[in-house]
Amino acid sequence: MAAGIRQRNRRTWPRGLEEPRPGYYVWAPPADVRGLVPNLPASGRISIGRVTLDVAIAQVIEAYMSLAGRITERRLVHAIHDAPDTLDDWCLQYLDQIASRDITAETIATSRRRLRPVREALGHLQVQAVTTRHVSTYLATIASTPRTQQATRSLLNDLFREAMAAGWCATNPVEPTRAPRVATQRGRLSLEAFKAIHAWSLTNQPAWATRAMELAIVTAQRRGDIAAMTFGAVKDGRLLVAQQKSGGSTKVSIPLSLRLNEIGWTVGDVIGRCRDAAVSRYLVHHSSAVGRAKSGDKIRDMTLGQAFAEARDAAAVSVAGKTPPTFHEIRSLSLRLYDEQGVNTQALAGHKSADMTSVYRDVRGDEWIMVEAK
Repeated sequence: MAAGIRQRNRRTWPRGLEEPRPGYYVWAPPADVRGLVPNLPASGRISIGRVTLDVAIAQVIEAYMSLAGRITERRLVHAIHDAPDTLDDWCLQYLDQIASRDITAETIATSRRRLRPVREALGHLQVQAVTTRHVSTYLATIASTPRTQQATRSLLNDLFREAMAAGWCATNPVEPTRAPRVATQRGRLSLEAFKAIHAWSLTNQPAWATRAMELAIVTAQRRGDIAAMTFGAVKDGRLLVAQQKSGGSTKVSIPLSLRLNEIGWTVGDVIGRCRDAAVSRYLVHHSSAVGRAKSGDKIRDMTLGQAFAEARDAAAVSVAGKTPPTFHEIRSLSLRLYDEQGVNTQALAGHKSADMTSVYRDVRGDEWIMVEAK
């Protein structure tokens, strides 16, 4: 239908302003801005109310000014102010910025992957136009994966904090949103379960699979650090571990005499068992050629996890109502056992805060709290 002829006495009215009844005004956003108006009624018209004409005109002009920040086309103001045009532009600058931080390449890659759908959903908005409602609505779309939702919210919170520090926005729309509570579904590993898994591995798996479990239980280090341990890192009666998660900036020096009483092994005992006929620089290594791997080659950390899962399933280890414990749970078990001995587990784990260490000591309801009679 062709547009009606504009009445001469309304030629100075802003576009979309209508007076359906004398003294009563509404605004019908034109097509070029309609998509920028949140919660537009089905009628396509927003009530202004019974006000004077001057007030109605002022309110519509104010609405246009408010929406100007959401328009994605490049405007004169963008040439005047050297700032990212959209959230998508800021995301790219943010990724370049965090690349200079003291974090691993894997963490940067994860941030890039999590921001990709954010850029697709919200990237067209101006940074300063992103509201808490935009953020909460987006987070609701990934509510079915609460841990991803939690991680994405944390990433967005940091992204907007950096945007504020750089002067691209005045407020952080992420802070008012609620951080989702995530109940960990992975079961903890008990000492009895570890012994059963270790016993099966000792009989049925290559030596490297058993040695990896033993190193993990006596050193309380992560799977990747276990795979990277070398004989050359044993110096002056200590095992030196530059933890991979921190990019090597967290360095832990573990005495070879450190003994886990519940198991009866020292760190030195296990390292001694890692030596065999194969020439290798790695503590955990192939003892013979297997497929494309040569004798002495390093075992990939993913392979360590797969070998542990195989032994766990073969030993019929499970936790009722939860997913089975993974190789990483050996670290938690080790820290719990060393804590009972009075060892400084925060130092052993390489944690910067005691709160993080307490997370590993939490048994998540998988073990009974023993009350002793006096």
